[in-house]
Amino acid sequence: MPTYPVPPPPTGVLVVDDEPQVVEMLVEFLTHHPRGFKIEIASDGYEALIKLGSLRPALLILDAMMPKLDGIEVCRHLKSNPETQAIRILGVTGYPEVAPALLAAGADLVLTKPLALDEVESYLSG
Repeated sequence: MPTYPVPPPPTGVLVVDDEPQVVEMLVEFLTHHPRGFKIEIASDGYEALIKLGSLRPALLILDAMMPKLDGIEVCRHLKSNPETQAIRILGVTGYPEVAPALLAAGADLVLTKPLALDEVESYLSG
């Protein structure tokens, strides 16, 4: 009996931030990335959780402070669910004092704004 092909690893990225300039910068950067990411965006935590159901991204770039549902709560939710706990989470924040809470909630790394794209690239390569 023939073996079924193994699907490629997910290459989706969900960018979640309520600052349009940050979203635009990250989408521009990821669009031209050699790994060919499938990119979706969300402007708050609720929208992110809805999109996560259909996108199943390999990576979430998640702002810590957003209206409605913040990134810390999104992180906790994802890491407590066996179906989503393997998603890599790159936290971003303009408030460095929030970084420890985001890491404690399950983010793999937290970068502070303004974002340096070389730091984002280092995370993507790691």
